[in-house]
Amino acid sequence: MHEDKSGLKRMISTPAVYNLVQFAAGASMYRNRMVRDFIKPAANDRILDIGCGTGEYVKFLDRHCPSYEYYGFDGEAGYVAYSKTLFAGRNNLHFYHRVLTEAGIAEFESFDIVLAIGVMHHMDDALVTSLLRLAKRALKPGGRLVTYDPGRFSDANVIENFFVKHDRGRNIRPPEHYERIVKQVFPVVRLHVPRLTYYPCRNVVFECVND
Repeated sequence: MHEDKSGLKRMISTPAVYNLVQFAAGASMYRNRMVRDFIKPAANDRILDIGCGTGEYVKFLDRHCPSYEYYGFDGEAGYVAYSKTLFAGRNNLHFYHRVLTEAGIAEFESFDIVLAIGVMHHMDDALVTSLLRLAKRALKPGGRLVTYDPGRFSDANVIENFFVKHDRGRNIRPPEHYERIVKQVFPVVRLHVPRLTYYPCRNVVFECVND
């Protein structure tokens, strides 16, 4: 992972600080729109969330889907502990503090949806390719990978440049760069560049179908 955890950015590894920063960035609005417009879960879907953070997407999946099975993985132990406490007693939710590998995927049944939300911009190109292959292996035929990342735009406005400068991820790419990598693994791809919050910021979203 290519992250800048220097100075105050190190504090974001604390769940309460992470959630506060996400709130300030309009996370509630963009998560709801991501679930409604791009993730689009259906009843009884099996969902794998690679890099689940503090599990905040669960609240929005609940709004839009009556029943689903959710498996969240994250490398930050504090985030996973927070999620397990927050959602204790929910038998459809499973959280793991471990790095998910292709070998590890064999432990689970295939998934209808794989999420990689805010993950690719923390990785170099080789790691992104590994992530995409992992997602493809995890998906059922016809299943979908949905990703979300900040983008680097040649005509970026002041707010977009601010978020790029202060993001922990060190591999924020132009949309076409992300797309070149994604299409190496998923030929069937839809690229979106939506504005998902009240900030005038574009994001890079992919819907990838497992053929």
